Amino acid sequence: MKKLVLALAVILIAGLSSASANDPVYVGKRVSAAFQSEFNHAKNVSWVESPKYVMAKFSLNNKILFAYYNHDGSFIGVIQNILTTGLPNNLSRAIKRDFGSYWVSELFRMDTDQDSSYYIRLENGTETIALSSDGGEGWQTFNVANASGKKSTSL
Repeated sequence: MKKLVLALAVILIAGLSSASANDPVYVGKRVSAAFQSEFNHAKNVSWVESPKYVMAKFSLNNKILFAYYNHDGSFIGVIQNILTTGLPNNLSRAIKRDFGSYWVSELFRMDTDQDSSYYIRLENGTETIALSSDGGEGWQTFNVANASGKKSTSL
């Protein structure tokens, strides 16, 4: 399950999960019912389907969210972009301490039925670093690339 969550996070970080308004996707009844039971007040819902999951992009309480489901309608997780002020204090301090010369280019939280995870992409002009934190217990590096996009490290 954690590998699937990490894979989804990498996809979102790479920017591959943006929904297209020109290509409507019709999802199965199970996925639709599961989404409606969890997010019945959602607005502006659009769907993206892949061989491994179905994603709903929607707004709720003036926030843009991304909910992921298996094709059988089982919930995988929901992703929300956040500000650094939304990080747990220990994660925020670690970013300031260890990556003070980097800027945050992307930051989001993924909530599953089990826990919350955080994913951040940092840049400094010469390299990009992607970090993850399961449950807010500290950062782990899962991708480092130089300015040309070439990976120098990957977990």
